[in-house]
Amino acid sequence: MVVKSFEKWKTQEVEDTFGIQFLEEYLKMDKWLESDIFITDLEAIRLEILRKKLKLNADFWGEEDIKAFFIFQIIDIIDFYEFGKYRTFTEATFEAEVKDIHHNSWSLRGRVEMIVATGKQVLQTPFFFLNEYKPQIKAVSDPKGQLLIAMLAAQTKNKDTNFPIYGMYNIGQNFFFILLEEKKYTISKQFDATEKQDLEKIVSMLQFVKNHIENIVNSSI
Repeated sequence: MVVKSFEKWKTQEVEDTFGIQFLEEYLKMDKWLESDIFITDLEAIRLEILRKKLKLNADFWGEEDIKAFFIFQIIDIIDFYEFGKYRTFTEATFEAEVKDIHHNSWSLRGRVEMIVATGKQVLQTPFFFLNEYKPQIKAVSDPKGQLLIAMLAAQTKNKDTNFPIYGMYNIGQNFFFILLEEKKYTISKQFDATEKQDLEKIVSMLQFVKNHIENIVNSSI
């Protein structure tokens, strides 16, 4: 069995090794992109404060700063949490054994910035992933490939489930969404979180994921 951690994968390697196909257009991504939610006045005020703070500091914040002062603040607004059913896991490590196109076994393991999954203490069924990157390392890293391989491992870990795996990564102020279903994946356009309309769309798409998770969790009761 070959052992390889998430951070060592590039997008093309994931595609070639496991037969994952990129689709420029995909109906479920279109539905995700079209998602729209009502934002309360208090949430709108909080989002505007966060947007302005990011716009002023995006060029100066490091990874931990962006997570602490922006990303996790947005996640808190969405509130991925229902006691005893699912929650947000940060700096989560997990692994899965995945077969490649030649039926060889790979042990995929690593740490992800954030995962929304079932479980109170131990991560069980993953639904959504987030990875965060500084703009300076864009040229030497492949955040899409690293997120995609983690999502593929989650898909295998979930075994007989047939729901898509959702993911999001950012490079500084720019956010991208990924959807993986079976052997197909697609990626959204770039959303600039310093722009009001883009930030509201990011929040809407995250709320869509929360609704998706709650439908699955509650239907299994």
